[in-house]
Formats: sequence, C-alpha cells, structure tokens
Amino acid sequence: MYRPSDYQFPRVYVEGAESGECLVLDDGRARIEKPCKRGMGLVPYESGFEMTIDPVEAVVKRSYAIYIPSRGEVLIVPRGTRVYLVEALGVQVNHVALEGDTVKPGSILAYILTGKGETRTLRSGVEGVIIYIGWGLEGELNRYIYVIAREGVERVMVDGA
Repeated sequence: MYRPSDYQFPRVYVEGAESGECLVLDDGRARIEKPCKRGMGLVPYESGFEMTIDPVEAVVKRSYAIYIPSRGEVLIVPRGTRVYLVEALGVQVNHVALEGDTVKPGSILAYILTGKGETRTLRSGVEGVIIYIGWGLEGELNRYIYVIAREGVERVMVDGA
C-alpha cells in the first residue's frame, strides 16, 4: 500500500537542456552521467511543464524523460506526443495516481477538498500513462495539472537503480 512517506520526487531530463547531470539512453536502458557530456539535461521539476508541454495544443513540444526513483524506471516522452490535461483545483488535493501510473477512463486521480468543505473525486477520462504532474497556486487554492499520454511513451529501466 502506498504511503506519502514512500514518495520520492521524480526527476525531469529535457532534450537540449544544459546541466551537470544527464540521462543517457543506450540499448533500451538508461543511465545517469555526471558530469554531463551528452544526453538529456536535468532541470528543476517545477520548470518541466513549461519547458516541455504546450497546454494550448495539448502536445509535447520538447522531448523529455522523467525518472521515477521509487520504480527505478524512466518514461521517455518524444516530441509531438499528444497529451490529455486534467486540472485538480481545491483547498487540498490528495493524489491517488502518480507519475508513471497507467490509468483508464474512470480511474481515480485525486480526491479534492473544496472551499465549501466538500470532497470531490477527480477521475481520468482517457486511458494512458501519467507523464507529469504540474502544480501551482491559484489564489488560496492548490492547482495541479495531470498530463496523460495515450501512446508513444517508452518505459526503460535505469542502470544502477
């Protein structure tokens, strides 16, 4: 069973980003290199959404990889991948599904506590893989954006994870 203390923050590596740490793909495996000589550069997680996702067109504008330490796997997301965006907005948002999870129509993404003290259930409308969860504040409310890709995402294992 998942507990919040089990969560390890994912790391985002973006094509063409300069960094002291890179993710390199070789023969269906991934490895992390320091110093960075080639590959996708590590960026702050918070910057990943604006660097890689075009929310108007609902498409990935720059190839990236998201490393999920708790699973020892990387999701490779190529440029041009069509995505489905789901917003969670509330006083409190309790995530049920996280990056790397496969969801189906009707799958629960989160439980949301509204300003009126009501609990809402946020569900996926499509089948796919959660490839990013962006966040921010909107006034006094917490705002999260689930990014779900229906196809095109490749899962690879990380050497040494």
